[in-house]
Amino acid sequence: MLKVTNLSKIYKTGSVEVRALDGVSFTVPTGDMVCIMGKSGSGKSTLLRQLGLLDRPTAGEILLEDTSVTRLPDSATSTLRLKNLGYVFQEYALLTELTAHENVYLPGMMLGGRGVDYKKRAADLLELVGLGNRIRHYPKELSGGEQQRVAIARALINSPKVIFADEPCANLDSISSKLVMETLVNLNRDTRVTIIFVSHDPDDKQYASSLIILSDGKIVEQDDMRAVTLDD
Repeated sequence: MLKVTNLSKIYKTGSVEVRALDGVSFTVPTGDMVCIMGKSGSGKSTLLRQLGLLDRPTAGEILLEDTSVTRLPDSATSTLRLKNLGYVFQEYALLTELTAHENVYLPGMMLGGRGVDYKKRAADLLELVGLGNRIRHYPKELSGGEQQRVAIARALINSPKVIFADEPCANLDSISSKLVMETLVNLNRDTRVTIIFVSHDPDDKQYASSLIILSDGKIVEQDDMRAVTLDD
């Protein structure tokens, strides 16, 4: 699914260079669920931004299904993100003036097609993440965990090949965090969508099938993990 080779990212502030990523290489098989961990400043969120094509690396290459996506023109990158990649952000990033249903089907509108189709898919996805009864609620009427599950449904609307989640539980209590992570695990198991998520919580590695640990922009540990068995 994803192959990363010698990926580096250098930020410059005046004459000072900060090497956020330093020659990172790894492969993510289709259907994997990868947890990226590391201390603050280790480069984990920077890596996720490169993989999600939200930023361009200084050097190195990213292959998505054997196609190099590192140096695509901006227009091609935007189209690729919309069609093939889904995103779940720490702050949910829901539009407050739209209902849960409208937030989910909005990216579907951007691909065109029939409104009846993407609206039905949005309703089905909300049902899939356990929010079928909250479809007409606005974000302010939902808990943090519910908002994040709306964000997960939105990430799935265009049937992406990969979902990227940056600290998806950082703002949630332990109960909501467990529900969100169980939702991601179940989606990975049932739909085989590849999921790559960043976390600072050591407990979250139990949800992954692969673990990557970063320190000072380099991979210091990479392990296959036994995915936890969760109740439906």
